[in-house]
Amino acid sequence: MPRTRALRRTSIAAALCLALASCASFPPLGVDRVREFTVETPDAGAELDGYRIALVTDVHYGNRFSRARLDALVEAVNALGADCVILGGDHTLGYAQIAPFAEAAGRIRARDGVFAVVGNHDFFNGRSATIRTLRAAGIVVLDETVVETPRGVFFAGTNDLRDVFPTMGPFLEILPPRDRFTVLVTHNPDLAAEIDLSPFDLVLSGHTHGGQITVRGYAPIIPSEYGQRFRSGWVDVGGTPVIVSNGVGYGGSVLRFRVGAPSEIIVITVRSTAREKGR
Repeated sequence: MPRTRALRRTSIAAALCLALASCASFPPLGVDRVREFTVETPDAGAELDGYRIALVTDVHYGNRFSRARLDALVEAVNALGADCVILGGDHTLGYAQIAPFAEAAGRIRARDGVFAVVGNHDFFNGRSATIRTLRAAGIVVLDETVVETPRGVFFAGTNDLRDVFPTMGPFLEILPPRDRFTVLVTHNPDLAAEIDLSPFDLVLSGHTHGGQITVRGYAPIIPSEYGQRFRSGWVDVGGTPVIVSNGVGYGGSVLRFRVGAPSEIIVITVRSTAREKGR
């Protein structure tokens, strides 16, 4: 066997062993990393300059994701001191985990509140129960709705694309004027390729897990109709930034580990260019 091929196989085997070993423990923050992005926009007034949004998605609590790890995650999110926190969907393994997840998530604190959308797994786990229980815990669930924070940030949230296709007509009618800073939260980033994003300054998504298992940045299996396009990170769609998180937990019932797709909390810092535009 050529030496390079043997080294490649050894590297892959070592990575798999490390991934499997990590399933028995978890990083101190509950995730492997905190990844940061900066979004510049004239629609955010000077009072929003430096506004920080934390995105936590795809926890899949209960799917080899323990209560101790969930508690560590909540503490880590609170320590970030973000102005608001977004829970991006696919919160639990099943119906039995909805109540304990909501109890823990209800301890997340942010100046402008905690907002959530539902994902495809939440749809099957108990969509109504998920929404009801999260709301009872003090979390604002965006269910084809738009909410304005006290500081004038608008968060718009849609149903999961492949389970309940968003009713975009009525939804777009309730959006604010286009010169207001508006964030679209949608579990599945594929929606960004299928609707007009001009009313939005930013789109936040999860769902893809960054591929969960990747080889040199390529995911052999990815839950998207657009291949690798929305695998992870910043994607520009017609001038609108779409930020896709790798998520926190694991999908599937067999390959419940990660290779080359670190679990993460994403933090977005908003920078206002309003002065440059004479606002």
